[in-house]
Amino acid sequence: MATLTSKRRRKKQAASQNRKPRITPERRRELLGLVLMVLALLLTLALISYHPNDNALARHFSLQAALDPGNNRAENALGLVGATLAYVFVAQLFGYPSLLFTSLLLAWGYAIFRRRHARKLAFLSGLFLLLMPLLSAAFGWLTVVFEFDLYAWSGRLGLALAGWMHQLFGTIGSLLLLLLGFTCITLLLIDHDLQRWFDRLEDLTGRAWVQIRQHWRQWQHQRAQHTARPPQPTTPEPETRPTPPPTPPPPTTAAIPRHELLRTLLHGAEPPATSEPTVPATPPSAEPTLTIRQRIEEERADPIERPQESLDADFPYTPPPLDLLDGADQPERTIDYEELEENKRTLLEKLSTYNIQIASINAIVGPTVTLYELTPAPSVKISKITALSDDLAMALAAPGIRMIAPIPGKSAIGVEIPNRRRELVRVRDVIGTARFRDAQMELPIALGKTIEGEVFIQDLTRLPHLLIAGSTGSGKSVGLNALITGLLYACHPANLKFVMIDPKKIELQQYAAVVDHFLALPEGAEDPIITDVSQALGVLKSCEREMELRYDLLSKAGVRSIKDYNRRLKENTLSPEEGHRHLPYIVVVIDELADLMMTAGKDIEGPIARLAQMARAVGIHLVLATQRPSVDVITGLIKANFPARIAYQVATKVDSRTIIDQNGAEGLLGNGDMLFMMGSQLVRLQGPFVSIDEVERLTRFIGEQPGPGPYWLPLVEETRSDEPAPDENETHDELFEEAARIIVRSQQGSVSLLQRRLSIGYTRAARIIDQLEAAGIVGPFEGSKARRVLVQSEAELEAMLRSLRSAS
Repeated sequence: MATLTSKRRRKKQAASQNRKPRITPERRRELLGLVLMVLALLLTLALISYHPNDNALARHFSLQAALDPGNNRAENALGLVGATLAYVFVAQLFGYPSLLFTSLLLAWGYAIFRRRHARKLAFLSGLFLLLMPLLSAAFGWLTVVFEFDLYAWSGRLGLALAGWMHQLFGTIGSLLLLLLGFTCITLLLIDHDLQRWFDRLEDLTGRAWVQIRQHWRQWQHQRAQHTARPPQPTTPEPETRPTPPPTPPPPTTAAIPRHELLRTLLHGAEPPATSEPTVPATPPSAEPTLTIRQRIEEERADPIERPQESLDADFPYTPPPLDLLDGADQPERTIDYEELEENKRTLLEKLSTYNIQIASINAIVGPTVTLYELTPAPSVKISKITALSDDLAMALAAPGIRMIAPIPGKSAIGVEIPNRRRELVRVRDVIGTARFRDAQMELPIALGKTIEGEVFIQDLTRLPHLLIAGSTGSGKSVGLNALITGLLYACHPANLKFVMIDPKKIELQQYAAVVDHFLALPEGAEDPIITDVSQALGVLKSCEREMELRYDLLSKAGVRSIKDYNRRLKENTLSPEEGHRHLPYIVVVIDELADLMMTAGKDIEGPIARLAQMARAVGIHLVLATQRPSVDVITGLIKANFPARIAYQVATKVDSRTIIDQNGAEGLLGNGDMLFMMGSQLVRLQGPFVSIDEVERLTRFIGEQPGPGPYWLPLVEETRSDEPAPDENETHDELFEEAARIIVRSQQGSVSLLQRRLSIGYTRAARIIDQLEAAGIVGPFEGSKARRVLVQSEAELEAMLRSLRSAS
């Protein structure tokens, strides 16, 4: 009987544990947030409707008096309860600055209701709680010193604080203490340091000084021209003498022989100079003023709160905070006006030696280079200026300049000159901005900053593939890490997966930590990062097979894009029972394309070209990187399917034309300096820098969370369609017997096992597996599982091999 009772008790406990709560934690958060927001609004209404006549009622507040029908004399909008609250907060504590407390209460309620991050809000709450008594004391100081009637603004406590400060430190001392408190809280509140303010003040001072110097030079130039002009001689005539008849003015030049005049007119030469000219030459035009355009200041967004689409994910996921990335380790860069003025003067002087006049000149200071926009005079040909590129570089003592002739959309020529002090653009400066947070893109990639200082973002789904090329040390690997880092910050694991192929085995290994969240692998794969060149072909064929399966699903659903497919799946118009499932985007990253092309050649080029041509609609995108931009690596078939390309610094003009079909990349400065080409558009960018430590901190933070596991790609082990089907009577591969012994010893029928043990390619290993199946040593293909080994011992295997040899 006791046993039966204990069993019933255990069943009741198990049922109570399995019973779902009636109010979920999310619903409790929403209710708590609503309650806090309503309380904040009620308290705000009570404080702003404070009236001194309610103080007497509030002092004698009691429940009996509050319930008395005849006691309805409160002036407060919330009645006697509101009058009591206003009396406590306004009259007794901090006065009207107590409204800061109600604003904090409202902000906390909204944050809890919307499930926002509260780390920054907690910091702001501390600052507001310090600002509240400080404001109250400031109003109290005005009451004590100037005898203003500000009791409702200071409150009793604020007036007492002001009186103590005035008694201890006097009028001036208490004022300085209040100003110090306001300054400290303001600097903490706006998150700027004093160095930045002084830098901006120095920037404004330098700008004003340059303008003053330019106006002073123009005034001196005009004054010199005025003093150089000789005065017109006047010969006074006596009044008694009669006025002589008018005579023609004397000639200003000597007589020119007829033959010399004809030669001058025919050949366009200068007329012969005379020894005594009396008319001065035409003065040269004034030097154009340098106009400096302001850089774009991006609004910061800390933390990143990109709106995630509501996903029915069965695992919790916390987006990585920006604190994992390093901030700027250098003060805000100020403009070096002396350098700009010197470069402007050198440009104008060098061009004037070739009789090239410039009407106006503007400067845009970027993180790496400064763009000078030169507007030539109407009679100047563009080709005359572009031909002087090397001469200008030598005159400026620059490592290299780049000319844009003309600037698209402008009647000006651009000259990009490297800055003496380059600015380091960190990846946090790019993805930690409101532009990146609010970007309405599926796969936003932050490529860097433009010369104007604007964050440059592109959607990988619209590119739809990206080719990256540059010489060793130009910043290609860092740029690839920055691209992946931005996607990890912007996307949910249920929406994005990576297939990473790293033949160099050291560039992408840090992303193995996110295998359960962001990686896609072929079924049965052992390493999360594909490093074997022979396995890369099988991975790309798995991506091809995944593309075909996705096209079948889209065709069955009657949609044309992965975005529409997932939207219909979310709206429950597609049934999972019919095989429909959520399809994440897949980004295939190949770090070194040259190793694959040198090893596999056409076998690799075919799957890459097919994926580039067809995989866009089903959400599969390619990112290829190489440090060997030659035509045997970046073939015409590959280049034709990659309209979006990034060129880092290269050695020759031929390499530049191989990547972006024009010159320019050979003059880049390295360290992330790049040219981005999309169609006919070419933009110069400074790529963001991200260190290996930052990437490891990011991947460690994501990898420590529970994840759904890798996204499994279909395994393709069939032979190619142009090869004949295996026949029992065909000649076996010379490694057939050795492969059979390896399979039996390990009891694992896998193509990748033969590739590793025998050091052979995928095609040959797959053919041997098919021969082993025909011989009855391994079973048929079973999808994600390895083939079943039908032979259990080596003795049985040797007997089968002898029979096969005798039959052949």
